[in-house]
Amino acid sequence: MRDAAATLDDPARGGWFGFLSQTCKSLVDPRLRLPAGLLLVVLTFSNIIILFNVPEEGATPSFAFLAAAFVRVGGLLVLAVAILRILAASERHPWRPDGAFFLYAASLIVSFGVAALITALAGEPDAFSAIVLRNVLLTAFLAPFAPWVVGIAAATPLGWNPARFLRGFGRWLPPLLAWTLLLVTPMGILHAVIDLHLVKGAGEWFWPLSLFDGALSAVMALLGLGLNVEAYRRVARGR
Repeated sequence: MRDAAATLDDPARGGWFGFLSQTCKSLVDPRLRLPAGLLLVVLTFSNIIILFNVPEEGATPSFAFLAAAFVRVGGLLVLAVAILRILAASERHPWRPDGAFFLYAASLIVSFGVAALITALAGEPDAFSAIVLRNVLLTAFLAPFAPWVVGIAAATPLGWNPARFLRGFGRWLPPLLAWTLLLVTPMGILHAVIDLHLVKGAGEWFWPLSLFDGALSAVMALLGLGLNVEAYRRVARGR
């Protein structure tokens, strides 16, 4: 975490608005243009292919559906690691599939499992109240682990030990949780509502909604990763 700590000499970083301000400043890093652009393409077009090939209830998913889902998850994994390493000023190469990459892949699988469990517990998946509940619960569950997840992807030596990252909660957890609930979670709710509308048939609105949803998903992912990295930086500063 030395490189992350070295970027924390600005006294304006304190406070909740400083947390958001520094997150937004970090996201205009020119090095993010390539992974952010690829993220937009992957999330937009994989979702369109998935929507065109949603299997009927009880039917076997088509090859196109499975391939698009694989590209979506795999692309998100590769690009999230690159983005986290760039934002965290990591010593690790952004695109190298090293041990940290595979450890982050394991953490991503765990987060998908948590999301599936929360979805199952939240009730009727198509109900708006259930969509809101599962997004809020997922945010509340995952936020306390954010610096560790960033450390898994970016830190040297390998960030398998949570004790290195999960400390000083008062410096980063309240603003992280607040800004995620205020900004990222509503995007997740809107994304879910749009996808439900697209699956049920959006008619002439399919393409405008699909393209908007792709951009929304990319912004949501970037902002969420940026907020998590700012939490990681605050842990580094408190060391």
